[in-house]
Amino acid sequence: MLADEPALFTDYAVWLRKVLESRKVPTGHLAESFELLAAFFTGHLPATVAARLNQLLAAGEDALRRDDGCDPYRYARHPRLPETARYLEQVLRGDQRGAQETFNACMGNGASLSEASVRLLQPAMVEVGHLWQENRITVAQEHLATALSQNVLARAYMHASFAAPVERKLMLACVAGNHHGLGLRIVCDAFETIGWDVSYLGTDVPTAGLTRQIDAERPDMLCLSLSLPAHLPLARGILEELRAELGERCPPIMVGGQVTLGGERVWRAVKADGWASDALHAIAQFPQ
Repeated sequence: MLADEPALFTDYAVWLRKVLESRKVPTGHLAESFELLAAFFTGHLPATVAARLNQLLAAGEDALRRDDGCDPYRYARHPRLPETARYLEQVLRGDQRGAQETFNACMGNGASLSEASVRLLQPAMVEVGHLWQENRITVAQEHLATALSQNVLARAYMHASFAAPVERKLMLACVAGNHHGLGLRIVCDAFETIGWDVSYLGTDVPTAGLTRQIDAERPDMLCLSLSLPAHLPLARGILEELRAELGERCPPIMVGGQVTLGGERVWRAVKADGWASDALHAIAQFPQ
C-alpha cells in the first residue's frame, strides 16, 4: 500500500501459494482469507483506506485464480551468460573448485568482475531461491550455494581490474531485518572496480549504528538494500530518521534489492534519491 504497487502483493500471494503447494499444504484458505480480510477492513476502517486495501486483496485473489506463474527472471536487465546452468549445478552439489573455475573462465573470456557477478552468479542464485520455493532443494542446500558463491566472489576479486581512485566514497548496508547481503556485496565490489572507496557494513544494520557510522565516515553516497515488502515502510522510516538526525551531513541515498525491482513507484515511495536494479545498473549511473 505504501508503494501503491499491486504487483508487490500479487507476487507475494502467488509465491506463497507455490511454497505451500510444493509442500502439499492445502491452499484454498488463501482466497478465503483475503475475503475475510476485505470484510473486516470494510467494517473497521475508513472507507477510502478500506477501498484501497480491498483492491489489493481483489488483485491477489485474481492472481490466484489465474494460476499465474512467478518468473524469477522477469526483472533482469542483462542476459544470463551461457555458463549459468553449469555454475548452478556446481554450487548445488558443493563443488567449490568447479564453481570457481567456471566464474574465472568467464572473466578470462572478457567479462569483468561485475559482469560475471550479475550475469552468471546472480541469476544462478535467483534460481536457487526458486528451487527452494518449489521444495526441490533444502534450506541447507540454499545456504551451501550462498556460502560457495561468497567464496567465489572473494577469490575472483583478487583477479579483477581496478580503475584509478576517484576520491569518492560509498557506504553500503542492509536495513535492519534484512539478512540477504550477497547482492549488496556485488554492488560493493563493482564500485571498487571503478575507483570508489567503499565501506560495506553487511546485513541487518541497526539504524542508530548506521547513523553514527555515516557521521564518522561522511560518505558521498549511501546504498541500502531491501529484500521483502515489510522492508519498505521500515526503509522509509530509516531514511526519515537519517535525514532528521544528520541534516546536511546526510548523503544522497540509493536503494536496491528484490522488493525494489517492481518499478519507480516503489523506490520513490520510500523517499530515496535513486535506485539500481543490480550492480551494473548502479555503476552505469556514475560513469568514470
